[in-house]
Amino acid sequence: MTRYTMSDFDKYFTKSEKYYHPKLNFWKSYLDRDGISSKIEIHRERDGLIFKPTIMFMHFYEGGEEISCDKEPWDSDLNHWCVKEGVRAKDPDNEALRFSLALRAAFKKPGNRFGDGVFNGVLLRTIDDGPFMQHESVSDVMKGIHRGKPNFNSQALTDCSEMIEILIQDQALELLEKLRYDKDQAIDILAGALGEYLDQRFSVTGRRLLGFSGINRR
Repeated sequence: MTRYTMSDFDKYFTKSEKYYHPKLNFWKSYLDRDGISSKIEIHRERDGLIFKPTIMFMHFYEGGEEISCDKEPWDSDLNHWCVKEGVRAKDPDNEALRFSLALRAAFKKPGNRFGDGVFNGVLLRTIDDGPFMQHESVSDVMKGIHRGKPNFNSQALTDCSEMIEILIQDQALELLEKLRYDKDQAIDILAGALGEYLDQRFSVTGRRLLGFSGINRR
């Protein structure tokens, strides 16, 4: 049996210059070059009532010309790294789609903690009672969702609502501070993201494609 010394463990207690994901090392090698800019593009294609796997395209530009494009299946960690690096999506609509996927990942936490029934009810009440309900990207989707009166104790309501609010705030601050959108742009993007997320979670467009004009009762 090989005997190891304390120094053999040093590599685990020293910050690596490389990222855990090979794509990050490749993308960072481009971003570290002078004169290189980048945009991310999220591609999601509908296939009937469902979507095909989401693909991330990373575009690199130099002097206004695209010099490279790399693709990777959607990965929340890769996307979060791109946000921290200040990499915007190709346009506001694509940014909204991107952030709807980020919301989906973030909202798994309260969904798992409180259960789908409580989470759905609190989420819809939070949207109903908040300013995003005034934005057409959200209000148009909410028209197709039934909002009942969830039956749970007030502490669960408070805890879940606060968790949802904080997660939405996190996304808003990333738009402002990491991606440098102005507040009006950030509001529109985040409203679009919420609308897209709600549409998918409550199958609003899917029901319309099937010819159901009534509201979805969840």
